[in-house]
Amino acid sequence: THGEIFTDTEVKLAMASLDNKSLWSEIDILKLLECMKKNITSDDSRDFKASQADLDWNNIAFGRFSGEMCKQKWMEISCKLRKFRTLTELVLEAKELWTRAHKNNTIKHNPDRPKRPLTAYLRFYREHRAKYCQMYPRYTNAQLTKVLAEEYRQLSIVWVEGSLP
Repeated sequence: THGEIFTDTEVKLAMASLDNKSLWSEIDILKLLECMKKNITSDDSRDFKASQADLDWNNIAFGRFSGEMCKQKWMEISCKLRKFRTLTELVLEAKELWTRAHKNNTIKHNPDRPKRPLTAYLRFYREHRAKYCQMYPRYTNAQLTKVLAEEYRQLSIVWVEGSLP
């Protein structure tokens, strides 16, 4: 209801949930969104704010999360969403975005994609490394790279432009 008064402890817990990201796991957030979806009235043709105001957050509360904590977490999530839609659409979008954002973050490349061409410096390095290894046999790879980098810096622009594909 709109006239509820929350204890200081509940308010502090809600504020702590905003600060402590580990309090809300991915499963907890998905559960929150699912509980919200179940509690949206079937006549959800009104705008986002009107539907949100009608939600009974005590019915949405679950596990260790109070209604006020759920409301605070929803406010945090919803501030990142476009609000010119119904609450049902927003909850579905939040759920989709959340699951998509937390899937495996590795980038999958096409295996047939050609490799990038080498830079002028790398071409120089590959061509001259063996010769410099013989000239400086006691140098470590780091020292050898420093010598080659300095030699490259001394090159004329003609050589650099000529080595590019």
